[in-house]
Amino acid sequence: MLHDHSSKKVWIGKRTIFTSTIIICLIICLFGFMVNLKREETILAINNLQEPLKPNGMLQSNSIQPDSRTQYLSSSSSDNHQEDHLLPLLPGQRTRPPNFDGVISDDSLVDSLQMFANRAPFVHHSIDAVTSFDVTCAATTVVKLASPADYEAIHVGDTLHYIIEAKDSYGRPRTIGGDFWLGALKSPHLIAGTAAKIIDHDNGTYSMYLTAGWKGDAMLELTLAHPSEGVHWLKTTYKYGDHLPIWDGEFQLGNIKETSKCYLMYDSTWNNMCEYQPKKALKHTKFVCDKPFTLPCESLAGIRGASNFPVEFSRLLPTEKRVLFSGEHLYKNVAIPHGFINIKERTDNQFTIPKDTLQLPLCGPDLPSPLSDGYWYNGQWNSLVCDTKQTYNKASAIQCLEHTNVVFTGDSTTRQWFASLAKLLDVGLPEDHDRSFFLERTLAAPDINISFVFHPLSTHPKPIFVNMSQVRFEVDIILDSPRYTCNNVIVVSPWAHFIMWPWDAYVEWLTHIRDAMIEVKRQCPELKVVIKSPHAVNKQTTMKGRDFMFKEMMHAMREVFQGSGVMFIDIWDMDYAYPAPMELHMPDEVINQEIALFLSYLCPENMQLSLTPTSENIHLPSTSENIHLPSTSENIHLPPTSENIHLPPTTENTQLPQTSEEQMQLFKNVKVE
Repeated sequence: MLHDHSSKKVWIGKRTIFTSTIIICLIICLFGFMVNLKREETILAINNLQEPLKPNGMLQSNSIQPDSRTQYLSSSSSDNHQEDHLLPLLPGQRTRPPNFDGVISDDSLVDSLQMFANRAPFVHHSIDAVTSFDVTCAATTVVKLASPADYEAIHVGDTLHYIIEAKDSYGRPRTIGGDFWLGALKSPHLIAGTAAKIIDHDNGTYSMYLTAGWKGDAMLELTLAHPSEGVHWLKTTYKYGDHLPIWDGEFQLGNIKETSKCYLMYDSTWNNMCEYQPKKALKHTKFVCDKPFTLPCESLAGIRGASNFPVEFSRLLPTEKRVLFSGEHLYKNVAIPHGFINIKERTDNQFTIPKDTLQLPLCGPDLPSPLSDGYWYNGQWNSLVCDTKQTYNKASAIQCLEHTNVVFTGDSTTRQWFASLAKLLDVGLPEDHDRSFFLERTLAAPDINISFVFHPLSTHPKPIFVNMSQVRFEVDIILDSPRYTCNNVIVVSPWAHFIMWPWDAYVEWLTHIRDAMIEVKRQCPELKVVIKSPHAVNKQTTMKGRDFMFKEMMHAMREVFQGSGVMFIDIWDMDYAYPAPMELHMPDEVINQEIALFLSYLCPENMQLSLTPTSENIHLPSTSENIHLPSTSENIHLPPTSENIHLPPTTENTQLPQTSEEQMQLFKNVKVE
């Protein structure tokens, strides 16, 4: 019995070893099968990527010619094609070699993978243990002078051409464009400067052009305001974000005062709120307020801004995008070799560009944009856009504006224009003019009337109270202008307080201004409308993205008013080129030169303002549908023309602006919904 038990143990042990061996062999075979299957899948994947798809989804043969790595292939007969279904062809291979036996060698597989890598759509940068957002970095970006070829050969009148090679923080070249740059050439001791025109080649390189307008030392500066990734977010998300400007509405009836929140709504619905529909300024956009506790909606006396741009910007900016608007990615200067240059005088010993050598058009509507808008020298602006005939001179201003009513509308930067012109005409200003929402001055003898009216719905800081009896919409001012005279000049500049508006509402605001101007010009062809552009404000890190949005507003202004006969005065480069820190309210020296440019647009022939334009130089489209706007990446969509615009009859003894009682009628109707 003992012997039988031992024999049984030995038999069981042998069976266990045999079974284990069988299992191990099966595992090895299965592993080999999976490896071979994976190789075949890899080859098939290579072919699928290499061969285009037929319309029905089937792979079709490409016209790729075999290269040096497939020269061993020979032309095949129809017999070779009969076996093409056995295994996929290698990339670039039309047929299999004559001795093909269904087996692909390792060398062939490596060769195929290498060919695939050479034709891959991606560029791989190998940096050990380093990750990067591939965001443009000012510290590693390279700037090179392309022409003139020699830094020592720069003379007055030369156009300097620099190449900007954008690189990321690890020195790798960028392959896309879209960065937002600001550049200038300045000589503070000469009060001289010119702004750069930067052209994006959309491949990581940019051309920067500057005009050497004066003799002397100059310093080149280039600032990376935002990398392309930040610009993309601004253009696609912030620009069309769910902006909701908020005000504190103050209601008053007798001695009773109440406050409620007010909002700007674009194509929205609401219930049980006070709705204020502007007469002609807006159509799809409504100004609404929460109902006050006891007072009626009609008792709205004024508003105070309750929105804050930095807070609004942070609300819309997602956490993963914050790095794009901070640190090395926000308003950083680029180090430029040979950034200090010496501009030599011309061969004719001229220290600046002689004006008589320039063939500039007269100042007026729809002027082309040159590579340089102009330059400062000795505190005076020299325009290269048009032939400026006027200077900041009282006699020439009176001659230009005689028998004219000038209305400045907009924000505090437009109020600076009013103040500068008032000082030039010597008509005096109140001490608090820099805080006033309505100003008017008259020079009786030459019959010149100038006034300033602040536009409503401005997003001022909370302490500033906007009295609704002292502000008017630009559309209403334009439509009412024939009441006194047809000899009107109306300056429009809506930008600084629209940064938090819904973009469609802002474009609608501009569109209705254009439509009102076209309507009035049918009755008063003498009407002149001037659009004053935005300008860069400053480099405060708390106001992220603001300069870029101001630039977008300027593009919108140009497109909306293109071909309508308005005079667009672009002061962006003019202000940025001035050799002093950028501010919202530029120094008086800059504003005075802007007024001289303004007078040159009104009186381009250096003579008394002509108020009888001919039919050849005025073309009025019948409706907004007839105005052709050039298509851009911004895709501005214009709402239909303002409806039911009726001009008041001309009345001889009615002055602009209207009385305070009339100005209270800012809205077409007030209702509760």
